[in-house]
Amino acid sequence: MRTIIRAAIVLVILVAAYWGWALVGAAQLASAASQGDPEAVMQRVDLPALRRSLGSQIARAYLEQNPQFQKLLSLERGFVGSVGGGAADALLREVLTPENIAALLNSGRVGLPNAGAQTSWRAPSLGDAFRAGPLQVLMNSYFDGPLSFVVGLDSAEGRYGVHLHLSGITWRLSGLDVPQEVSARLAREIAERVGGAAERRGG
Repeated sequence: MRTIIRAAIVLVILVAAYWGWALVGAAQLASAASQGDPEAVMQRVDLPALRRSLGSQIARAYLEQNPQFQKLLSLERGFVGSVGGGAADALLREVLTPENIAALLNSGRVGLPNAGAQTSWRAPSLGDAFRAGPLQVLMNSYFDGPLSFVVGLDSAEGRYGVHLHLSGITWRLSGLDVPQEVSARLAREIAERVGGAAERRGG
């Protein structure tokens, strides 16, 4: 019986330590962003994974707004290759610059390129999660895989999820769950770009 109790205690300690390590990684990312150091931020970002994460959400929103494209075999490939002609990837490349990623994590606001204030991207900053207190950030965080950790951020538009993946010994930003309202807004921006490109080709 004592052996089982000891093993349970050791397991709890290990889980707590691993959880704490992930939280430290998220806090270090937030700290780098708050210092306005894009280079330090990008050392903790898996940019291709982040683009895929946002791209898939935008693609789903785009298909919901344009049901005529629902028969596409591959959501992301069909959207980017056949429907968007690369417009989604182009938009994400413009938005997800080192400076913008740092600004989004720090101040929670990024203006979409060639868009007015109505389409600005506002989100709670990652630093706010830690300023709310250790218990709050602990309650709003969880593992969705052995090497994947999520910090939840609440906003007026809905809940964001900051995904971090353990790469080597560093927790890196690998995805961002955005509320449906935000993904729909980005999808409309894509639709406007695709429509404008079609008009130019037709003209």
